[in-house]
Amino acid sequence: DADPGIRRLRKGTGFAYLGPGGRAVDEATLVRIKAIVIPPAWTDVWISPDPDGHIQATGRDQRGRKQYRYHSQWTEERDGVKYSSLVAFAESLPALRRQIDADLRRRGLPLERVVASVVWLLDNTMIRIGNAAYARDNKSFGLTTLRDRHVEINGSSLRF
Repeated sequence: DADPGIRRLRKGTGFAYLGPGGRAVDEATLVRIKAIVIPPAWTDVWISPDPDGHIQATGRDQRGRKQYRYHSQWTEERDGVKYSSLVAFAESLPALRRQIDADLRRRGLPLERVVASVVWLLDNTMIRIGNAAYARDNKSFGLTTLRDRHVEINGSSLRF
């Protein structure tokens, strides 16, 4: 989106779209833009002048985060790559779970037991990892950002 693109400008209750040269876009381009379904709340909107570009549009959401709209063919290819390794991952789960069980039986708190505890919680509770930025900005928490108030401990039992 660093290249010149189509700009979206507010016009009345709708939008006007100007091409890289500053002229209004043609009807075919307008139809393509409407099909991208760019949220009206986005600001700093950039739209690809290339109907085949893998990034079709970018903009900033209400929180100022950069958001993307991709070409449907690019999304299909990316998803194919992303999910192609899922079968191998699923096949490795039984061995991983056996290793977790073995590591959880270790005495004391060696690194292997601590890591196994984290992986066991991820696997069995479906909790997300979490990160500090989301905890700070969105007040949403994951396993690595839990606070004392999120966990109730009763003996050897935890409740999230």
